[in-house]
Amino acid sequence: MPELLCRTERVEHARNFKTEVRGLMDVDHLIERACIHRNMAHSHIHTILLTAQLDGLKQSHMALATLEDATNLGLEMEEARIVVLILSPSYEKHTKSAAEIARTFGTLLMNDSLRQSVNDAADDDQIRDLLTDSAKSLSQQMTIQINGVPITDDDDDKNYKTSSGFCPYYPFRGLIKDFQRRMANYKSDYLDDVQKVILGQWIGSLFFGFFGGQQLLILSTTAPLSIYIAVIYQVAQTNGWDFFQMYASVGIYAMGILILSSVLQLASLMKFTTRSTEEIFSVFIALALVIKVIMAIVHVYTHGYLGCINNVAGDVCDPAEPLLFIFLLFGTTWLSMTIISFRSSPYLSRWKRDLVSDYALPIAVLVFAFISFFGFSDVRKEQFQIFPRETDAFFVPFFYLPAEAQLPAIGLAIPLAILFFMDQLLVTNTVDNKENKLKKGSAHHWDIFVVAILNIGLSIFGLPWMHGALPSAFLHLKALSDVEDRLHNGYIQTVIVHVRETRLATLIAHTIMIPIYFFLVPYITVFIPTSIFNGVFLFMAFSSLTGNEFWERILLIFTEQRAYPPTHYIRRVPQRIVHQFTVIEFIQLAILVAIGFAQYHYVEMVFPIVIAAFIPFRHFILPLFIRKQYLEAIDGMH
Repeated sequence: MPELLCRTERVEHARNFKTEVRGLMDVDHLIERACIHRNMAHSHIHTILLTAQLDGLKQSHMALATLEDATNLGLEMEEARIVVLILSPSYEKHTKSAAEIARTFGTLLMNDSLRQSVNDAADDDQIRDLLTDSAKSLSQQMTIQINGVPITDDDDDKNYKTSSGFCPYYPFRGLIKDFQRRMANYKSDYLDDVQKVILGQWIGSLFFGFFGGQQLLILSTTAPLSIYIAVIYQVAQTNGWDFFQMYASVGIYAMGILILSSVLQLASLMKFTTRSTEEIFSVFIALALVIKVIMAIVHVYTHGYLGCINNVAGDVCDPAEPLLFIFLLFGTTWLSMTIISFRSSPYLSRWKRDLVSDYALPIAVLVFAFISFFGFSDVRKEQFQIFPRETDAFFVPFFYLPAEAQLPAIGLAIPLAILFFMDQLLVTNTVDNKENKLKKGSAHHWDIFVVAILNIGLSIFGLPWMHGALPSAFLHLKALSDVEDRLHNGYIQTVIVHVRETRLATLIAHTIMIPIYFFLVPYITVFIPTSIFNGVFLFMAFSSLTGNEFWERILLIFTEQRAYPPTHYIRRVPQRIVHQFTVIEFIQLAILVAIGFAQYHYVEMVFPIVIAAFIPFRHFILPLFIRKQYLEAIDGMH
């Protein structure tokens, strides 16, 4: 006999726990005697009841159950993991009704991090404590207003405003406040989520891991830095100066400027950056990686295939080399992308899927390394050259740089300082994005200061400079995140619900890398050819485009209008304006590429200045062509 299920819905506003005392009273009265079931196997909608008012009940009751597997309970509840049952007497007044009590707990469970914690709870008492603490926290939250303007917890200066609404300014203020804020979290940076962290994938900087501000950043040499180091080399060669002395001097001058910027609190200027600047820079990094891969393919094809045809390759002629190179490169990329998407598959259990997805890159590298080593042992493969270890690091006598080279060194240092300043803070803003739900706060001035001190040491010993890097930092963030896949209007959206804000991951990674570098590198370079590393670069390029709205808007130009996703700017901004904004961003990207890969090193020097110029362009020039409300809808500021 067929069954008919009738359901009525209405939109309820979230409860304000500070002004509505009923919320905290509901939690106090119901949580302690609530019936709680964890990891229930039930999944049929007929076995789940959300709210009801029944005759004969003397008082209200609640029950909470976490489901073992995400369950489809209907529209907008395709992956439900938590179910709350509310029962109340039918004669209760409105404020004590089942609907009002459901509103209380619905407001609590709107918090992604709380839902994740409830699902991961070890026992019933922990769930009770989580709900109670969350309710008390909501009831105690305060919103400070100055001259009618609300100042939230995200405002770093909320405790330092005067009655006139202005912050007292003095040198070192930003550094001191950043350091004080980070000191409160250093202990938890090492101790929180230890078991979960050990299962992550990481790479980073030991020095920055100990002392840095934003503990999730990954430091490395980036494509813009490589371009600029090449500029310094060309200047030194042209004028007959020693490269390492010039390199060290430029680095020291630039880091001095960077320290001065942190002392003078110039990082506060980055509040004027918008998502557009960050995303253009991110796409440029991805494009630089793709260009590097293309150049590697052209090099192998030219020497391996064309060299054989023209009889210039000699005894090392092997036409199979470029074919194997392409196979290993794209195979590594394909397998990495396939495994990382395993998180959304229905196979295995949730934590096993997450674990496999986190290790997508090393699994792909090992698989194709075995294929290369054992399946194609007779085919010639390009490998990294290992230079003598005594050249790894050595003291550079920078004070011997000729006097006539000092002024050019300062001239090179100024754009380099701008490059460090912009790159470091753009990466920091990308990681600190509110959508990532970080809780420990940022430390922009302290980050700049620590990066500057680190790179002074690197300059003196002739080592490559480093700063926060994309996409490594973002990939590291995702590896330490718990995510939910939500189906909204037919589109799957991956949402971060909790991030393990820890330094332990980077420290473990580098502790492991030290013996690998000193004892295993010669064997690794034989086992893993350069083609696989280029596959890693391509994977990083593709991964950095995930969630990049600039890249998504480029794809919209070639997408049928009926298939447009229901993103907020599509609903609020005319499509013509969206495409116009995308074209302007694309022109900015083309300018970056043209300057960053120019043939003349004096042109490449202005690359950092061009990035900085995008900020005033966005605020003063672009509003002349696109309405302000449209710009704010498409390109919200931090």
